Amino acid sequence: MASFILLKALILCTVSATQVLGQSCPCGYKDSSGHVWREAIVSTFTQAAGALAAVNADWIIATDFEGQGGTSTADIQYVTANVFQHQDALGLKASAYDNSGSVKCAEIFTKRSDILYGSFRMQAQVPSVPGVVFGFFTYISDTQEQDIEFLSSDSDYYQHLYYTNQPGTVNGDVDPQAAKNVEIPGADFTTFGVHRFDWLPAATTYSYAGTSDSGASITSSTTITKNVPTTPSEFILNVWSNGDPQFSKGPPVADAIATVQYVHLYFNSTTLSASSFSTQCNAAGNIAPCSV
Repeated sequence: MASFILLKALILCTVSATQVLGQSCPCGYKDSSGHVWREAIVSTFTQAAGALAAVNADWIIATDFEGQGGTSTADIQYVTANVFQHQDALGLKASAYDNSGSVKCAEIFTKRSDILYGSFRMQAQVPSVPGVVFGFFTYISDTQEQDIEFLSSDSDYYQHLYYTNQPGTVNGDVDPQAAKNVEIPGADFTTFGVHRFDWLPAATTYSYAGTSDSGASITSSTTITKNVPTTPSEFILNVWSNGDPQFSKGPPVADAIATVQYVHLYFNSTTLSASSFSTQCNAAGNIAPCSV
């Protein structure tokens, strides 16, 4: 029964989020748990204007070079061309490795870095070419970060993912209180499912809603209370590889592409205070918040 209720709530969130696209929501966005978030970034990459129009409205395409060390076998070079229109949605690509020393990868991050708590959702297909990491996460530093990550080299990559409130290790070992290695039996992440996490002061709750090959509804939820970030952050999506045999593996021998239909972020920020939000809502006649 709990799984059915969670699935229903997530489906309603998806429908409602689509409905708020054309609405003004001066009194915020109310999620399925009853939390009201003051602001939103609603990026629909399947819109008629194209995926890149949605990217350009609220995101920055990374062009950073990231030198790697340790057991990595290649560096990372984020390139604009690897963020592109793909199958009527947004494609994020790690290119087939050309032995140049760097893997050409893809990353977008929000123009805003003032996000503090919220409910964040993505509808996407994961890469199926082995040797890359697909990430959906908040970040401001290596100790103020919360991640959903997919590793395409896992033999069960289509139903296996990693939830982490960083740092995810203690003395070099995985910290099971901060890092959860989750397998969702029957799931198929190569079809479009909804990946979500809700960031609250005391906990991050990660969840998934999708369908199996047989068409059965599948839901999953995991809560982490350790290392919950407390600092305003930006939001990031990326696909990358550095050839590290201990994590990303690879580099990929063919193009590895994640396909993203939408990202909906509902959040509070350090820019719009609670008092300013209240004033804004009062001026609008204290209308009901939009349901998401």
